[in-house]
Amino acid sequence: MFFMVDKVREYLIFFINFALSMNNDNNRIIGRAEELEILQESLYSKESEFIAIYGRRRVGKTFLVNRAFKGGFTFQYTGLEHKSNVQQLGAFYKALLEQGMPKSSIPKDWIDAFYLLQHFLQDMEPNVRNNGKKVVFLDELPWMDAPKSGFVEALGNFWNRWAAWTGDIVLIICGSATSWMFNKVFKNHGGLYNRITKRIPLYPFKLSECEQMCRKLNLGWNRQQITEAYMVIGGIPHYWNKFNRKLSLAANIDHLFFSRGADMVTEYEALFSSLFSNPESYESIIDALSQKKKGLTHKEIAEFSGYNRSGKLTAILKNLELCGFIEKVTQPNKKSREAHYQLIDNFVLFYHEFIRNKEAKANYWSTHLKSAAHSAWSGLAFERVCFQHREQIAKAIGISGVYVEWFSWSSPKTEEYPGMQIDMVIDRADGVVNLCEAKFSTKPFAITPEYLSELQLRQGRYQEEVAPKKAVHLTMIAANGIVQNPQKFEINSFVTLDDLFAN
Repeated sequence: MFFMVDKVREYLIFFINFALSMNNDNNRIIGRAEELEILQESLYSKESEFIAIYGRRRVGKTFLVNRAFKGGFTFQYTGLEHKSNVQQLGAFYKALLEQGMPKSSIPKDWIDAFYLLQHFLQDMEPNVRNNGKKVVFLDELPWMDAPKSGFVEALGNFWNRWAAWTGDIVLIICGSATSWMFNKVFKNHGGLYNRITKRIPLYPFKLSECEQMCRKLNLGWNRQQITEAYMVIGGIPHYWNKFNRKLSLAANIDHLFFSRGADMVTEYEALFSSLFSNPESYESIIDALSQKKKGLTHKEIAEFSGYNRSGKLTAILKNLELCGFIEKVTQPNKKSREAHYQLIDNFVLFYHEFIRNKEAKANYWSTHLKSAAHSAWSGLAFERVCFQHREQIAKAIGISGVYVEWFSWSSPKTEEYPGMQIDMVIDRADGVVNLCEAKFSTKPFAITPEYLSELQLRQGRYQEEVAPKKAVHLTMIAANGIVQNPQKFEINSFVTLDDLFAN
């Protein structure tokens, strides 16, 4: 009886706190409901919890943890960027002192440091607000792992020797260097092997969440403008917070990218150095990929970047993929080595198109909105946004419950056909293939007879060469819909901007 009363009380406290955090308009966090629930539920677990949160720089990991626990940490520490092991240990020790630990000797290594943390936690009273749990938050964990520091081994020792067995510890580790988190934590074959109790990947916002950000920031933009902003900076909440409600979208982009000392130019310069120990290697791969719209194969990247096809190049590509900068896109009926790596980070794409190795001039964006360069960029950028909203596209064409695979497809020129390329192919388990064309325009897009003939030629070739036993449909993704004309009725399905904004 008493056990049931205690359980009811625990869950009442949890749901009251959760409801308050979600319904307070001033403090309400946009999106992240599932991630927030996982963190808050950890306070009601009967075991100690070891939670790993990972995601791209500036995506909101620290913000999420702070909001989940409202700053109610028993201990919190953030690693120092590009500092030695001695400096890391010194800062860790000072954080312990500042948060209530009595003075002692500075730890000689991380084993000593985690013993200090253990003794500190043992002396602390249970946090009633956190249901008696002691929440430890170690932020930017990869920065704490200086060369030959033994940090990872010491962390594993701390968890296995003591924290896992107390039942009252919630240990949260966080890192922007997603590749480090995978290689050193999730794939660890030592003390951290299979020790993480919950993983929380944090992804950039979708368009629907950016629309909520827009309302919260009082920007007053319509969906066309929100989409163009997304094409420039993606769904990174920290970047959206930089927009000034007093300026138009074009003026904001000029201020952030093309003014003297532009904020986002500095951000790019810090981006790779904050994630990788040898950023030049990664930037050379990004430079190579930025030059080819359809992407490059592993072999082509080696040729463009000057790397030979070694294990090092494979590791760099994998790390860039884990961090969300590139995506490996396969082609139907082709081997894995023929897959293309595409640059998919909106901010990086924009930077390389208009800033990298170019002389940025004040008010460039406002004065080039109708230029050929803007038109070419917007077409490619919108295609990337569509690829980032695959779930919304599937829902719009009514195939949410169907298993699908997503491809790109290209075929060279022959005597019968010109060279062809389709950036988004949806291969469905119900015997249908959708060939998707994306068009970003301010007005409804008109399908001319000539353009329809081009689409039908691709449709016929794809069916002949790739999918002879499947129905091949044409799908138009048009930001502002399609002009009503006879050609429209030859298209099987349509997706609009409103569809991409669906939850």
